[in-house]
Amino acid sequence: MASQLYCNFLHLNKTVTPTFTDKPTELAHIEKQLHQLNHHISNLFELRSALLHRSNQLTSPVYIVPHEVLSYILNQVHEMKWLRPPPHNRQSIIPLQKAIVLSAVSRQWRQVAFGTSKLWENVECQGSRQLYKDSSMIIQHCATYATSLNISLYTQGHMLDAADDPDVIITALSTSDVRRKLKSLKNTCCELSPQWIQLLPSFLRLESLAIYGGNYPNIDLGSLPLSWVSLSGATFESLTLPPSVQVLNLKDHSARLSIALLYNCPRLIKFTSQPGPYSKAIIPSSPLVLDTLKKLVWSPAQSFVEAASATKLEIPVIERLELSDSDKLQCAPFTVLCHQISASLEHLTLKTFSLYNESSEFWQQFFKFPIPKLRKLSLVDWEHNVMTPAILALTPGEDEDGYRDRSLPNLEYLCINSLGFYDGPYSFDSKVLELVKRRRIGEDSPFHLDFSFSFQDYGGVQATWRPEIMQEFQEFLTNRPVEITMAGWEVTLDQLTRLVQ
Repeated sequence: MASQLYCNFLHLNKTVTPTFTDKPTELAHIEKQLHQLNHHISNLFELRSALLHRSNQLTSPVYIVPHEVLSYILNQVHEMKWLRPPPHNRQSIIPLQKAIVLSAVSRQWRQVAFGTSKLWENVECQGSRQLYKDSSMIIQHCATYATSLNISLYTQGHMLDAADDPDVIITALSTSDVRRKLKSLKNTCCELSPQWIQLLPSFLRLESLAIYGGNYPNIDLGSLPLSWVSLSGATFESLTLPPSVQVLNLKDHSARLSIALLYNCPRLIKFTSQPGPYSKAIIPSSPLVLDTLKKLVWSPAQSFVEAASATKLEIPVIERLELSDSDKLQCAPFTVLCHQISASLEHLTLKTFSLYNESSEFWQQFFKFPIPKLRKLSLVDWEHNVMTPAILALTPGEDEDGYRDRSLPNLEYLCINSLGFYDGPYSFDSKVLELVKRRRIGEDSPFHLDFSFSFQDYGGVQATWRPEIMQEFQEFLTNRPVEITMAGWEVTLDQLTRLVQ
């Protein structure tokens, strides 16, 4: 280091002046000295940088944090959600990026990072170039340092590089470390060979599985400890799930698969079934008891009613029911079914209902009997001519005590949302006002009312209100604990005046 600090150019003998016979010789001498000087300056800058770096290592807390404290910090960092700077600040930095950045700070940080399992547990493989090759290396690296693995495979629709080979992913998933440690797998990577599905039974710790797309052969997962499963657009010749599954989401599938898996999974807590548009309803014959099911989402509504009636479906603790698409829905069995589960039902959502013939009589009958525990009722994306009788059915008559004897005594949230084309006045303003007044909304407890009545042929514009009705509506709600939203967007009573025609 001393020799590097010593500089001949700082001790030039000014008494001796070299003589030159011609200018080219003198220029060559000067250029040589300049070259030597520049080289020496470069060395000095390099030395200065090294000294400053070492000084920081000796004095900065970053480099002298005890291993135990650093390990605690890295474990906490794993739980943090970091945001990228604008304009991408809506996207969180993935955990693996955090792990790589932190392990590059210093040798000590790298050692502690490699010993912090949580930093390497979540592996998200996505990108456009050498996707599979890079993903394979990432998976193998993380499998070395994590005690458990959560792997997500994405392609994002990018063109694949010539060096990409999907089979390397299958090879990476086949390693003993991955098989022993994998707890969660999400695959949207449709380019993978269907043979990857045969690896699933070997992941003996697998608890969560999501598959998007693909056609697969018979697969039996009955021996795995799965608790959460999501299948979207994936078809199977046959599929067996273990009884440990508690959450099951099915989308764009065959109705046959829905029914079969319900018998596989008697401990379900949440179940979603949204079959493909050309799927035919299957009517099973044997009873179906789901005595732990609390949330059920099903479309179309009629297939649920048919299946429930045919199987004598028992869902004694159901709390949340969401049904969509009322095409060919038979009103009487639907009403009977809903009232059979009314003792435990807390949240009912009915989407895209378009009952033309019996709508008025149907809703009067539907809300005639009490649903004592219902707290939230959502009528979403209905047609206008169906929403009108539903609002009337929810409104107590003039001879009724709307406060004490209404059919939904614990209702605290009501969403009434309809859309369609303008084919005459619907007078939604007066109907909403009567509903609010006769139900005495907000009289003794907080209430949340969400409404939206839009016309598609007018660019989604909201139905207008008459000034006198808007004024009465605002006066009634003043000083009441009522939250008003429009299509989910919060508005104040003053802002509602924009609806006045």
